[in-house]
Amino acid sequence: MKKIGHLLLLSAVTMLAACNFENFDERCAREAREYTEKQCPQRMDICTIMDSLTYDQTTHTLTYYYTLEGELDTDSMMNKENCGKIEDLLRKNVINSVNLKTYKENGINFSYCYYSKATGKVRFQTCFTPDDYGHVSGK
Repeated sequence: MKKIGHLLLLSAVTMLAACNFENFDERCAREAREYTEKQCPQRMDICTIMDSLTYDQTTHTLTYYYTLEGELDTDSMMNKENCGKIEDLLRKNVINSVNLKTYKENGINFSYCYYSKATGKVRFQTCFTPDDYGHVSGK
């Protein structure tokens, strides 16, 4: 009877300990929230401010939100050609980033959204899926 009591106690402790561990999606959401609280807003350059970072557990998407101002917050700069160049650069950054390795190994999406400071409207938005950055399923 004493062995059963110890076994039940051990099982209860194990279950309680397991409840304190977060899964990958929960960790991503927490890390994005903590990054935003500690680092944002963050000036990236003279025309770009990082406003926040979020993680959507249902779509497995890490989204970076930025505000553009000054020279970049113009139609002449944010034209189709330049937005294509920005998209290519962002894709290369995702592919080559060592900091995103764990996220990429887990096949999440990376979304980037740039807002106009002048109008509050989205100037540029893109999202990269595992197919875009070369993730191989089952790795």
